[in-house]
Amino acid sequence: MPSSTSLRATLSLAALLSASIAVAAPADAGDKARSLRVDRNELVNTGGWKLASATGAQADALRAPGVAFEVSFTGKDVRANGGCNDLRGTYTVSGKRMTFQIAIATRMSCEDEKNRADQAFSELMNRSFKAELLEPLPYRLRLTSDDGQVLEFEQLPIRI
Repeated sequence: MPSSTSLRATLSLAALLSASIAVAAPADAGDKARSLRVDRNELVNTGGWKLASATGAQADALRAPGVAFEVSFTGKDVRANGGCNDLRGTYTVSGKRMTFQIAIATRMSCEDEKNRADQAFSELMNRSFKAELLEPLPYRLRLTSDDGQVLEFEQLPIRI
């Protein structure tokens, strides 16, 4: 049977460890995402971005069976695919605003639903958005248009 001194020491150590863990964890961990600045390096140095959610008047047009939009960025260019066709264009970042000029770049023979999703995505992206990078990992890129459309993309791992 342990002595009362060693038992008190063990309990004191356990209390100290519990207190240090509570201090180390942020008070709102898991409750709130932290918004970060958006710059080209943060957009480019990923494996791309997958559309995780869309809300707003045009969001339903993006939901078609077998459609999962992915976007990738280079210096000034943006590429997207997901429905059927490739979409290409340019983007600019200025402060917390991103502006896109994107269009369908291929003319594949696809199911009508997928073609409509491609068209809806290119139309939805051709505007200016408030842009936010959200953490914790994986990063999310939230784009909010002035008319209330919200697109949230999840960062994809770098492909080797």
